[in-house]
Amino acid sequence: MTDVPQPATPQLLALAQAARPDWSIDLLRDVLAQMRCREDVSFGRLLVAVAQLIADPDAEPPDLLAGLPEPWRHRRRPPGPETAHRGAAAVRAALHHTDTD
Repeated sequence: MTDVPQPATPQLLALAQAARPDWSIDLLRDVLAQMRCREDVSFGRLLVAVAQLIADPDAEPPDLLAGLPEPWRHRRRPPGPETAHRGAAAVRAALHHTDTD
């Protein structure tokens, strides 16, 4: 079985070059290579990200890298509810603190 969509990086670069002549294609090629090195970035996801960037008149190729979530955020478990309760208790204690000295 093959992956769909099939990677078509040369065609994606050609589209970007045609649609955004103000971009450096060498810079875009470098950014795409950096993104493809990540395990969690499929070509389909990359295609959508580049298309969104092409449509944004203020966007630049390095914006692709800035839009990626940090991988460590996906591996961390969210804090439990007790964390919020401890934080709220600490805030209440700080607000109602009286100096007896």
